[in-house]
Amino acid sequence: MDARRLNASTAVYFNGFNGVRFLAATSVAIHHIEEYKTLFGFTDTFIKTDEHPVVYQAGRLGVSLFFVLSGFLITYLLLAEKKSEGRINIRHFYIRRILRIWPLYFLITGLGFFVFPHIPMLQIPGISDFTFDDFWAKFVCFVLVIPNIALMLYHEMPLCSHAWSIGVEEQFYLMWPWLICSVRPRRTIAVLASIIVVLGAVFFWLRYGPGSTQPTAGTTQLMISDFLAHFRMGSMAIGGIAAYLVFKRHRVLTLFFNRWVQWAVYAVLLAMLSQGVRIPGLNYEGYALFFAYLLMNLAANPNSILKLENPLCNFMGKISYGLYMFHPVAIVACLYVIRQFIPYSFGFSVLLYGSAYGLTILLAWLSYTYFEKPFLKFKDIFAPGAKPAAVSSSVPVLAESSEPMSLQPASVTVQA
Repeated sequence: MDARRLNASTAVYFNGFNGVRFLAATSVAIHHIEEYKTLFGFTDTFIKTDEHPVVYQAGRLGVSLFFVLSGFLITYLLLAEKKSEGRINIRHFYIRRILRIWPLYFLITGLGFFVFPHIPMLQIPGISDFTFDDFWAKFVCFVLVIPNIALMLYHEMPLCSHAWSIGVEEQFYLMWPWLICSVRPRRTIAVLASIIVVLGAVFFWLRYGPGSTQPTAGTTQLMISDFLAHFRMGSMAIGGIAAYLVFKRHRVLTLFFNRWVQWAVYAVLLAMLSQGVRIPGLNYEGYALFFAYLLMNLAANPNSILKLENPLCNFMGKISYGLYMFHPVAIVACLYVIRQFIPYSFGFSVLLYGSAYGLTILLAWLSYTYFEKPFLKFKDIFAPGAKPAAVSSSVPVLAESSEPMSLQPASVTVQA
């Protein structure tokens, strides 16, 4: 290993993770473009489950990919801090999370509740009609960073209800550092795996069990089912378990990193995605296992058959939080403008995709450069240990050592 020892303060950079962010954000944007086309009455949409299952699942699985990635990165950083510093500074952890997530989250929340509803071009057929229903109850849920609860109890809030996933992450962060501090991590992992299975079983029973074929809206059964659908702790926990395996350089990685195993796993994943396969009860957790496998190979396998490290992916990954938060308003605004001047056609959809995604990139870049960066710089003050240092990756991944895994080039800071 390089003489410069990896410690918790090192700017951990995994090759390809920005590309994963890019793919996840793009999947969600594609799903929502087609969803909004449907809401606006256009017919050639790809959101129908029977005709285009890939696009139907794209957004949902894109969010799950974000969850797995977040669980992986947070867990690895916490393990590294615990290894290097001997403990985890919980207070500083929460300050870092707040500075990373809350500024943009509350900006979108404020705009979604008090600005967007009063702009005619941002009104969504069938959705904006319910904007002011239970307005203050929804607002309180968003302020308390439990938008997933608001989505379960009330009509969605146009152009900001997609922030429900931020609530899931924040709820995950409330418990995860304490679990990482556990002196018996294997037992903790077993408990988490059991929780995932139990929640999946409950969800399966509520959705598909006796008397649930056509649940009535508003019933307790449906509410609990919807809550579990918007409470994706399982996906984040799976990402965390994958990080633990990588950090500890577990012997199972020898099998996972085998080239033929990679081809087999990715072939199965591609087949499932192309056919829109849904796993009853544990759909997102099932796909999360594939996503975790991908992340483990990108993070620690120098012979990974997938390569997602390039300037485009790095740029798009850097602004991916903004891509996720701003894409709905960009899509609706472009839909409104384009339909005023161009009759609906194939060219309409092409122009919509180009303009909506282009505007999303612009808004995300402006947000990152002029709004998020000051908070990110302040966040670094609460990083553990010394200033970031580069880490060599010249040592084979599975070499015998008691030290944490040597990373691939760490010259760029990744905000987890």
